[in-house]
Order: sequence, then structure tokens, then C-alpha cells
Amino acid sequence: MQKRPIFLALPWLCVVGGGLSSPAVQAQSRAELVSKGERFEIKQVLKAEGTTVVLFVQETSVIEQQFLTDLKTQLPKDDKVILDVVRLKALTAPVALQYRIKATPTAIVYDRFGRELARTSQPDEIRAGVRKGMLMGRIKWIDEDDPKAPEVYGAPPEALKQGIPGIVKTMALRPEAYKMFNIMSQIHFSDGFLKRREHEMIAAYVSSLNKCKF
Repeated sequence: MQKRPIFLALPWLCVVGGGLSSPAVQAQSRAELVSKGERFEIKQVLKAEGTTVVLFVQETSVIEQQFLTDLKTQLPKDDKVILDVVRLKALTAPVALQYRIKATPTAIVYDRFGRELARTSQPDEIRAGVRKGMLMGRIKWIDEDDPKAPEVYGAPPEALKQGIPGIVKTMALRPEAYKMFNIMSQIHFSDGFLKRREHEMIAAYVSSLNKCKF
């Protein structure tokens, strides 16, 4: 009788790239030290086409080091998200004054353009800022909280609080295209030769063919 090989399963081990590592280690994001108190420009450390979290911590605080360790496990395991660390000896350090750090730990979340999405010490708010950054379109559009938004979108601030669809934002930087889009929208969302529901069915079918989420 031919003997069959016996495989022993070890649930606490996993093979990654030919080596062994624990699931806990896999779940951690990398953290890069970018300053020990010296000034630096955020554009120098921004993740290209991604989201950057800069965490300011007190160098000698055991509690804040644990905060950093925990945060590394809580951030998305995604190549488009990076965690940079600034270790401070005092809040009077040049970099703390540069970025207006009043207490530690403080995390600042930046989008790929260097715009601040969140400034907080709360892990859930940090994650929310990261999610916002990851959901951004690649086009540098104008968001609802931009001072130019009321003029660009032709809507008062109160209306902008309801949110502007991403497909509209993609056209905001081309006024002539946006004007035509508004005219087409009025036709699309009304009954004419075709009913509005028929317009929607055609639009959904075309988007499906083009594999476009809009």
C-alpha cells in the first residue's frame, strides 16, 4: 500500500515570501522616523498618490510609544497609506512650533496634495481621516469646504453641506464643461421623449459597459 504524506497544520505560523511570521506582525504598518525635533517640509514626506499620517509623540513616554504601536496595527494595510513619526523631547522643539503641536500624541492626516484632513489624538478620528484620504479621486477637484466652492458650484454654503457628487467635482475645474453638464442634467432628470427612468436605465447600462462607477 502506498503511503500518503501527512501534513501537520500549525495555525500559529504562516508562510510569507518563503519565511515564517506571525499574523500579528503582518498586521502592523511600517512607521518611518522623519524628525527628532528638527523642522521639515510636509511635501518632502508625502506619500505619492496616497495618504500620509504624521504622528508626533513624546520621545520618553512609554504610554505614547504604546499609542504608536497600537496605531500601526489599526491603520489600513495599504501601500497608499504611510505612517511618519516625529519624536519630541519638548513642545518647544522647532518642528512642534512649525506644525503648531500643543500636546502629544497628535496625529495630522494629509491627503496627497498636502492638505490637512484631520488633526487629533483620537484613533477613530485618525482612521476616519485616512478613509477620507483613500476615497479621494485622482483629480484635484474643489471640495465643499473650499472657499471657492459656492462660486464654482453655484450653490450657497448651506446647500454644499449636503455634499457634491464626485462626478460633478470632476468637472468643476472646467467651467464650460460644468455649465454643459448642468444643462444635460436638467434633461436627464426630467421626462421628455423618454421618461426619466429610461434615461437612468440607459445611463446605468453605459456605465456598466465602461466599467465606470458613475
